[in-house]
Amino acid sequence: MPVAPVPDASSVHRPGDISSFQRFGFSILVLYLFLIYSRIFDVKFAFLHIPGISYRVIFVMVILSQAFMRALRTDVGKAMAGFTFWFMAAIPFSMWKGGSTDLLIGSWLPNFVIFLATAGLIANYAQCRRAVVTVAIGFLVLTAIAILLGSTESTGRLYLPNGKYANPNEMGQALLLGLALWLFLLLDSKSGLFKSFAATVILVMLFTISKTGSRGCLIAFGVLLLAVFLRSSPSGRLQLMLGGGLLITVIVATMPARLLNRYRTLAEDQDQMLDVSEESAYSSANARKDLLRKSIKYTLQHPIFGVGPGMFPVAEDADARANEGRRHGRWQGTHNSYTQVSCELGIPGLIFYAAIVIIAFRKTERIYKQTRGDPELADIANLALGLNYALLVYAVTVLFDYIAYTSMLPVFAGLVTALGSTVEAEIARRKAPPAPPAAAPVSAAPPSRGFRAVYAGRY
Repeated sequence: MPVAPVPDASSVHRPGDISSFQRFGFSILVLYLFLIYSRIFDVKFAFLHIPGISYRVIFVMVILSQAFMRALRTDVGKAMAGFTFWFMAAIPFSMWKGGSTDLLIGSWLPNFVIFLATAGLIANYAQCRRAVVTVAIGFLVLTAIAILLGSTESTGRLYLPNGKYANPNEMGQALLLGLALWLFLLLDSKSGLFKSFAATVILVMLFTISKTGSRGCLIAFGVLLLAVFLRSSPSGRLQLMLGGGLLITVIVATMPARLLNRYRTLAEDQDQMLDVSEESAYSSANARKDLLRKSIKYTLQHPIFGVGPGMFPVAEDADARANEGRRHGRWQGTHNSYTQVSCELGIPGLIFYAAIVIIAFRKTERIYKQTRGDPELADIANLALGLNYALLVYAVTVLFDYIAYTSMLPVFAGLVTALGSTVEAEIARRKAPPAPPAAAPVSAAPPSRGFRAVYAGRY
């Protein structure tokens, strides 16, 4: 009977194969993630434009490797694409179309490309883990830069004088996200020495976060502690209570009075304020409440397309002059990313934005539940848990700042997407039974000396 020809091995696609474009793109992506989260070029050698060059190389690799196709086929990718589409759909209805277009081209589209790269260029679990560890190291470097080069002038709050983290709230959020990733490294380490190092990093990060004076980060840290507490064993909960109480006591005892008074405004009435710094904090809180109310008002007035991407300050200024008799508005953002999206992109934009957060969060939860308790999969469970905590931090901190269009969500959603796309193959690889031992090679027959000589041993 005819026998089907055996295909050439080079033409067979095997799981885990990585194209040269994808491999090179991943290497540049890892470098880029380290640079944007360490912010080294914000303080030194900015003239080299290394992050910008890296981004352009990544963009080309995303196209050549077709990584964008892999990213957009996922649930998170579809929600991210929907958000991007609605962002563009809202521009024709914007109060200032030119400003919204600039925001799209200069901010959101580059971040969308980074999502496609993070979700699509990561080809296996090992690369996903490497990318997460790289981001964690980037946040560690950011912590060192904040301690060594940060400033507390004028407000008493820690910030970087130049670059992205000139806003103390954004820097506090970044360090809290880094803390969640270092918690993963702490849980995952098998070395006592490295565990001690990771615990020290977490303590230093927490101390640095407290210096930013971000009340949103304080609330998010409390939510993070609650999540860790609920997932801990009874003995772990006791250790957390004792250690956490001692740590909070030390931080409060070493915190400047100016920052301590700022944090106290979360629990005290304005009539009980103590000094000018506390009065300023109350004034800031009241301004935020007013901006929040207006963002909800504009959402209800423009529920489909909003006032335009980035146009809340413009709308608030027009409202203040037309309806409140003021010379100008506050020219500030909403201080809430959810209402930032709802009033600028409409309710459909908010639905897509929330869907990205929720789908990514549930994906990490599912992977953690699938892998926890299995010693062979402990590192996967820890990685999923670290990303889960990071998304929890993000979801809470954006309640207090308007940073919906920054790179934070695209990158972390991309990391979660990459983990979800590679984890099943990694689990199957680890659970596969060992291959049977190879059969001993059959020795070649000696030169024929006749029928009886060749088959004598067989009969």
